[in-house]
Amino acid sequence: MDFKYEFYSEGFFGYGEEGDYHAYGLHFFIPILLFAAAVVFTVLKKDKIRAWKGEKTLRFVMAFIMMIIEMSYYWRVLYVGNENDGKSLMTRLPIQLCEWGAYCAIFMITSLSDTLFGLIFYITLIGAGIAVLFPQTVISDCGPGYFNYYHFWGEHLLPIFAVIYAMIVHDKKPGYRFIWISYAAMLLLTIPATVLNMKYEDANYLYLKQDISFMPDSYGWRIVVYSVIMLLLFHILWGIWYLIERKKRKRPDKTDGDIINEAT
Repeated sequence: MDFKYEFYSEGFFGYGEEGDYHAYGLHFFIPILLFAAAVVFTVLKKDKIRAWKGEKTLRFVMAFIMMIIEMSYYWRVLYVGNENDGKSLMTRLPIQLCEWGAYCAIFMITSLSDTLFGLIFYITLIGAGIAVLFPQTVISDCGPGYFNYYHFWGEHLLPIFAVIYAMIVHDKKPGYRFIWISYAAMLLLTIPATVLNMKYEDANYLYLKQDISFMPDSYGWRIVVYSVIMLLLFHILWGIWYLIERKKRKRPDKTDGDIINEAT
């Protein structure tokens, strides 16, 4: 019993020790480099991957891995408990953008749905992208010796890779209208997030209760600022994609209007 307690509650499946993860050190760059290598390989071999008879199976394997990663988080909470020794899932529901995007990525990569792709292009690349750039806000206490470290990188990098894979191998494109669809979906998430944040002290859905210096103290104004920032980032992301697509595809017989129409 002692070994079981130490291993599951204080060992690998525990919640770490303060400062165990060192921001932007080797622990940060290894998963980033592995991710980058996978993207480069996909770019170089996209034609062979697309024609490969096992390509569909590969996509389902990716989806299965993402599902296991997501479910393992809830299994851990139910078996080990959360940081405060509680085992309730009410503060761990899939309302965070990254979790919600991960579940959508599972269905997108298996169905290759244009709608789901357009939706998670913005949600995942912005939400998970921010988390990847600032992982210390989530895993500050968990380095490679803890489950949370591997769960974090898997939960964020795999959905991002799924989006990039769909773009490269299956030529999926984000429509401008999906900025507003994604934005509306995000605003809808603030409703259950707000209810649960107010009801449960330990809840911090959408990180609306996070201590961030530039965010106002008022919860309502936090939602407003948060929404404006996300909408701006969605447009910046679309703008970057549009410029890349314009440079790649513009020909004498193609006008900017043609490219915009294809992108919407």
